Amino acid sequence: MGTDVNWRRLAAAMLARAVLDALGDDPALAAPARRWLAAEGAGWAEWLGMPPERVTGWLASLPVLPWEQLALTL
Repeated sequence: MGTDVNWRRLAAAMLARAVLDALGDDPALAAPARRWLAAEGAGWAEWLGMPPERVTGWLASLPVLPWEQLALTL
C-alpha cells in the first residue's frame, strides 16, 4: 500500500472520531469537535473527496448545545 492510502485512512479515522465527539452529550467535547469539523475538518473531508458543504450542512442540522466553550485567543 502506498503512503497516500495510509494518510487517507488516518484522515478518515480522525474525521470519524470528530463526528462521534460532535454528537456526544458532553458540550466540553462536542463544541471543539464541531468547531474543528467546521474549519480544518471540512478541508480534510474535501481532501478525501467529500464536498465540504456536506460537512458544514450536517453541522448546521445538529441540535444546539446547551452551552459552548469559548475559544480564547492567546
